[in-house]
Amino acid sequence: MPIRRICEAADCSFFTIDKNYQLVSFKVETQNDLDSFLIKSPSIGDLAVEIIAQKYRKNFQSLLIRCFAGHSFTIAQRFGIENTNDLFLQIIFTPLFKAGVADQVLCTLVNDSDHSGSLRMLGEYSHLTSHELRAPITNILSLSTLTNYQQLETFEVAKINQLLNDINLQALKLDGIIKMLNSMMHKPENEDLFADLNEKTDTNHIVLVDDDVITNRLHQMLIRKHHTEKKIALFNDAQIALGYIKEHKPDLILLDLHMPEIDGWKFLEMMEEHQIFVDVIIVSSSIDPREKLRAKSFMCVKDFFVKPLTAEKVKQLLED
Repeated sequence: MPIRRICEAADCSFFTIDKNYQLVSFKVETQNDLDSFLIKSPSIGDLAVEIIAQKYRKNFQSLLIRCFAGHSFTIAQRFGIENTNDLFLQIIFTPLFKAGVADQVLCTLVNDSDHSGSLRMLGEYSHLTSHELRAPITNILSLSTLTNYQQLETFEVAKINQLLNDINLQALKLDGIIKMLNSMMHKPENEDLFADLNEKTDTNHIVLVDDDVITNRLHQMLIRKHHTEKKIALFNDAQIALGYIKEHKPDLILLDLHMPEIDGWKFLEMMEEHQIFVDVIIVSSSIDPREKLRAKSFMCVKDFFVKPLTAEKVKQLLED
């Protein structure tokens, strides 16, 4: 098989897995140091999930299911290793088609731990520019769009509008610079990863999950301005939000990614563990394309919006 020969020649580990989740072929590079990921040496015919450490099995199997459905994607995984440097793996899931049907999945593991210090620093810099620095800017952008709200009519609206316009202009300049810096780190996206998942359903009950109280309130105000009939529940505590969702079964969840204690990724995993099947839209200040790829690996995630949420995005989300 040509793909297998290519993988065997490459400096990486790989597993070919059939529809019964059994190993058809594999190669494990010793220098990849996969002890944190694998619990035993693999053999042909082994169930793929049974050779993987318990904590990663459920998510790995859900990714396999998605891949057999015809999707391909890459995730980055960090493994803590005692008394040595952490292991960073790029895990690539690729469906292999036979007669137009995904017959096998190729799972490739690339050791990403050997980056030089400068490349690692650039990666951290990319995260800083794509999320940490953008977070307060997105709030400024959101605040600067509230000029038509009735609450402002008792003030000197013209002066307030001018101030907000000035704030908006500066925020747009900063945001443009950050996007330019981030684009230096990543190739531009050529397609909408969620284009085939954007079917609209009735969304009368919406849950907003974001540790930033201001962001939640701004998003609530924006949705209510155009859809007064919607029931909207706000949560800045992910654990409490999960309990509410289990009990009340809303139609849609708007979820932030970078939150303390339980971040968006953990929240999505907990939804899967509790078998909560509710559509999720990621609403994040991050413009890192790797996070958009990772979000696509969760079956409940239907789209990924970059903050700030705008009237146009709300229309795209809630209207036909």
